[in-house]
Amino acid sequence: MIIVPWLAIDYLALPAWGVGFIQGAVLIPNLALLVLGGINADRGDLLRKFSLLLLIYGIIHSILIVLLSQDWLSFFWLLFYALLLGSIGAFIQPCKDYLAGSLASNDMQSVIAKNSFCQYFGQAIGIGLATQLYYRDLLFIPFAQILLLLMALAILVIIKNKYSYSFSNVGEAKKIEKMSRELLLSGFSYCWQSTVLRSLIFLVAVSGFFHIGVFIVALPILAKTVYIGDVGLYGLLQGIFIVGTVIATIIVVIRGQLDAPGRRVIFGTLYAGLILLGLSAQPTIYGLLFLIFLWGIVVGISATLGRSILQSYTSEEYKGRIISIYQLALFGFAPLGSLFSGIAINYWGVLFVLKLSAIVSFIVFFSTFFIRSLWDVETKKDILSK
Repeated sequence: MIIVPWLAIDYLALPAWGVGFIQGAVLIPNLALLVLGGINADRGDLLRKFSLLLLIYGIIHSILIVLLSQDWLSFFWLLFYALLLGSIGAFIQPCKDYLAGSLASNDMQSVIAKNSFCQYFGQAIGIGLATQLYYRDLLFIPFAQILLLLMALAILVIIKNKYSYSFSNVGEAKKIEKMSRELLLSGFSYCWQSTVLRSLIFLVAVSGFFHIGVFIVALPILAKTVYIGDVGLYGLLQGIFIVGTVIATIIVVIRGQLDAPGRRVIFGTLYAGLILLGLSAQPTIYGLLFLIFLWGIVVGISATLGRSILQSYTSEEYKGRIISIYQLALFGFAPLGSLFSGIAINYWGVLFVLKLSAIVSFIVFFSTFFIRSLWDVETKKDILSK
């Protein structure tokens, strides 16, 4: 979250369109690979696959070590590194979410919230680490990433050996039909037949394009050009955003089941639009930090409730594929949004793009009044059993 965009902006001094392409490259593989990642998760044996994917992640970070140590880093090589990260991420995300959801009994929201808390808390540590190491020696960052991945692998080995009973229904390989066109499309067909899932995926796609896509490009450019900041300011903005998401997940865990989760997800679109509009007004540095913090809270609650709705309304047979479609809507539209943001910022400026994204968010929010399925979703402890 820190090293890729700041290498593009500061180390390579790329223009806005270049930053958009680099940020998009991390997410572009999702368009092609996320559905395959979902099918891979549906085939089971997730702990072994998850471990292998983390090992490959470490190899990819080793490539960055070579590029930086030999002073070979260029636009092309940074683009290549970003594409590799995105390709592995397309398989990791469905695996991780499937494992988390499969361990839930009745309280899906709480389990997803705890999973999100660990993820966001880890990101907060990574952001702080990357920001500090950037000032000292860039090579320390990929070395730190590899060290943390080895620690994660060790934890997975302990889980598999000592707590395998917790994964008795998850770790075994499933019998699934061979790869075919029907298999690839089956998840989309299942999703389309559910008005709740269909509405949720639509909102997630909008969020991917106009929120995530804009956020990952506009935020570093905003920090660098409008507020004349360095990697420290950018790291602070990312950090305060993650703090907001962590607090949001803690709220969900403490309160337990939140009522009307669909309505809360819908209002998250409205709140994100208001925050984008506030950012476009070029607030003071304290106003900027406050708005980014609020955005983190909105994203934390919306993402947790959205994922809990998704898993609650999906049968076990299709869960991996539906999770991948959810991620595809989110991270598949995000690279398109980042490419759009980079080009639009190049022509009209970062503040205009933030305002435009806010207007689209308002339009989408009011359009949901005509699609009531997600509005009417209530908390259910075991929807599939009813």
